[in-house]
Amino acid sequence: MRPAWPAIGLVALLTAAGCGGSSSGGAAAQTTPTASATAPADPAAATAQITTTWQTLFHTGTKPAVALTLLENGDSLRGAIRIATKIQRQQKVTEDAKVSKVTFTSPTTATVNYELLSHGQALLPNATGQAVLQNGVWKVSQSTFCTLVQLGAGGTKVPGC
Repeated sequence: MRPAWPAIGLVALLTAAGCGGSSSGGAAAQTTPTASATAPADPAAATAQITTTWQTLFHTGTKPAVALTLLENGDSLRGAIRIATKIQRQQKVTEDAKVSKVTFTSPTTATVNYELLSHGQALLPNATGQAVLQNGVWKVSQSTFCTLVQLGAGGTKVPGC
């Protein structure tokens, strides 16, 4: 059975960026205290949903159809998903994400600090991305996903990005 998730083949990023290291067990995501005008009504629930979204999207076993539901404007990213899946197969990457912090910048946007892992090794440590609330669901922003796929694809233009 071939891996189904559209991982982004970050082995290429690891080599290009000279990053590496290991990760220890998963700490729960932290929410930065914010004023009510810059946070959703329930920051703890939003943080939990964002963390779950990140972990599911960037997990090797997630099916492309599910991944599309976790991405902002997912329907427009089918081509990017195909490219990410191809890169993952070529690079033999097994991918997971660990969210370390969520900071709300508005009731519908958040900055997410995370790292991408392959076989427990940090491929992209101390990464920062964006989460957006779209149709009542917290999703990985299109710009965050596209940046990662384009980097994995060596800067090549990616459909939908």
